Amino acid sequence: MRLRGRIAYKCLILTFFVLVFLLICLDYFMPTGKRDQFLTQLPPLEKDVSKEETTSKHIESDPSASRLVNLTNFKYEIPNDVCRKYDKDLLAIIIVTSYAGHDELRAAHRLAVPQAKLAEMGMQRIFLLAQLPPTEKFITQKQLLDEHQRFGDLLQGNFQEAYRNLSYKHVMGLRWAATDCSSAKFIIKVDDDIIYDVFHFRRYLESLEVQRADLVASRAYLAGYVLDARPPVRNNANKWYVSEQEWSRSTYPAYLSGWLYITNPKTATRLVQEAQQTPFFWIDDTWVTGILREKLKINVQHLNAWYSANAEFIDCCVRDLKQPSSYECEYFVGPNGGDNKLLVEFLHNVEKCYFDECTKRPPEKSLKKTCVASAKHLLPDHGSVHVKQVTLR
Repeated sequence: MRLRGRIAYKCLILTFFVLVFLLICLDYFMPTGKRDQFLTQLPPLEKDVSKEETTSKHIESDPSASRLVNLTNFKYEIPNDVCRKYDKDLLAIIIVTSYAGHDELRAAHRLAVPQAKLAEMGMQRIFLLAQLPPTEKFITQKQLLDEHQRFGDLLQGNFQEAYRNLSYKHVMGLRWAATDCSSAKFIIKVDDDIIYDVFHFRRYLESLEVQRADLVASRAYLAGYVLDARPPVRNNANKWYVSEQEWSRSTYPAYLSGWLYITNPKTATRLVQEAQQTPFFWIDDTWVTGILREKLKINVQHLNAWYSANAEFIDCCVRDLKQPSSYECEYFVGPNGGDNKLLVEFLHNVEKCYFDECTKRPPEKSLKKTCVASAKHLLPDHGSVHVKQVTLR
């Protein structure tokens, strides 16, 4: 019995090895396609694609992609694909010109109207940045990358932050909006220190879409605060000094204030193309919406009544909106007067007007007649605010 058990055991071992040998032979001689169907399909190993995303994924096939105006080595240091991820109809893309070190201002914009709320309104927003200058001590490139990782709303070019480089940043924003957000019906360009009623602009653009569908498809749409027949500053002690070599004519063409204006992707494309072949000019709104616009024979639409040059009027609007009367604001665009939180207060209070919770302001209650604003001396870092009552005239 013991001998039979040993023989059976050896036969079992032999049978096992014979079966393994046959399976190996079957796998070797079987055609590749049939052999693969028995294999478990595992997902590819994860790899770091951050460098690929900032280079090959975002480089356009067009050989001119590396050129911006007269820069021949242009690229995005921080690219952005927010529009490609947005799977609904896009009413407008908001491009905000921002200095890289203005992280507090950008935070105020996000707090005033978060990206999720903008998405519900059919809008998206990005902030246009350039490379940090060597003199910047309060923010680093890593901090900007971390900010983008968290919010996903930065777009940074590889030219340096400088006042005379604003035209590059302006054209970069229009170019990105026209290519990466070509499905957007409108583009709103705004400066980061400007307060604007995004709810009003949404309603206005929706009405345009219905009543003036031709503007959506137009290749010549520019609307905002029109500055006409403005002479260049010839005093070389002035910040805005322009020599006759830079601009020889006695006045500039009519142009739109860079505070905020509206255009669309088709018009933006034409402006960007014209910028590639027109001598560079460092005053960005004058160059883009004035000089380039004139060459393209594009007319501008006046929305001047919407704008206030006084941050105090915006402050008074917030004051009135908090009162039981809740008078609606007369203005939709204005400066923040150095108060980063004013945009947050303004939008958080003005939103109720679009739910019919405000009262139309009577003429005798106009801001010019009733606004007694607080003159705020805002200190750059720390300290207290000194308030003085003044009457606006």
